[in-house]
Amino acid sequence: MTALRIQQNEDSIQVTLDKKYFSEEEVLQVLNFLNIEILAKKADFQEDIEQLGEEVKQNWWIANKHRFIAE
Repeated sequence: MTALRIQQNEDSIQVTLDKKYFSEEEVLQVLNFLNIEILAKKADFQEDIEQLGEEVKQNWWIANKHRFIAE
């Protein structure tokens, strides 16, 4: 068996993973990411939401970078 096998039909995609190559934690991380993607698509955010997110991150970094980088 290969580490990863993907099969798809008209209505679904089936992914089979070999347990020798992937831990349960790694698989759960990927599934959580996919779940977040589903929720984001359902929320139907407007395009400017990404710009707002970048502004929030930039402002946070300006306020907190001294905690990580000595000036």
